[in-house]
Amino acid sequence: MGLGSILKKLLGGTDEGAGEESLGDAIEYKGYRIYLKARPLDGQFGVGGVIRKEIDGETREHLFFRADQLPSREMCDELTLQKAKQTIDQQGDDIFGRP
Repeated sequence: MGLGSILKKLLGGTDEGAGEESLGDAIEYKGYRIYLKARPLDGQFGVGGVIRKEIDGETREHLFFRADQLPSREMCDELTLQKAKQTIDQQGDDIFGRP
């Protein structure tokens, strides 16, 4: 099992890729879809999510996790969205690597 498979399972997906319905509602930002995936860690919530974009007819996906932990899901979601937007602004489509 590869690292991508492990990360997808942590986010509630499968090896075949997580369906959008299993990720919850997307937040649209500059043509990207951001899915917030706070994860419970030692009584707090860890920052993490999925960024997706359609490129040349293919859905590309970037999973991210940060070491940040916050005491509430709301605070975690707020920081996750901020970090996802920052990543998009700084890296653009490069977050997906080369096809």
